[in-house]
Formats: sequence, structure tokens, C-alpha cells
Amino acid sequence: MSLAQRLQNLRKEAHYSQEQLADLLGISRQAVSKWESGQGKPDLDNIARLTEIYNVSADYLISGQEHTPPAPAHPSGKLSHTAQKTIGIIAIIASTALITVLFIAALNIVDKYL
Repeated sequence: MSLAQRLQNLRKEAHYSQEQLADLLGISRQAVSKWESGQGKPDLDNIARLTEIYNVSADYLISGQEHTPPAPAHPSGKLSHTAQKTIGIIAIIASTALITVLFIAALNIVDKYL
């Protein structure tokens, strides 16, 4: 399906006339007609507005295909070995900091009573 056909189908599915769509975009009805007949193409600003109006991606609007995000590196949901090591190191540092703060607080309490 061509861009022109997609634009026309999306407009009809949204129940807009060419005039109504033109008003939403702040352009002439003739511009919409040219897009839908393949005699012209919308500029980037209008493509961005059309994606919002029709709630579709620019990929779909332009090529007819949705962009599929890449699959996660570890589909099982497990973290990589490097990520696990990093989290372990952070946990050790945080624990050491907490123990140090508690030790200093304990020293201050003891110092008050001596």
C-alpha cells in the first residue's frame, strides 16, 4: 500500500473529511487531496501532526510497517554476569557505608555517656 492510500485509509477510518483534516493541520483541503492522490507528500511537520491525529507511528505512516524494538539480550529475564557483579559490588559498598555510619553513631552515643 502506498503512502497516498495509507493517508486516505487513515483519514476515512478516523471519519474525517479532507476539509476537516486540513483544518486540523492548518493547511488547504487541496494539499490533503494531493497527498491522497499521490501528487504530493506531507512535510515532516505534517507527518508529525498526522501521527498524533491518527495515533500511529511515523514508521507506519511512511512505510506501512511498525518499528519493532530489538528483543532483550537475555529473554529469560536474568541479568548478565557483568550486571550481577556490578550489583554485588554496589551492595558491598553500600553495606560498608551503612556499617561505618552506624559505628560512628555508636561512638558518639558512647562518648556522651563517658
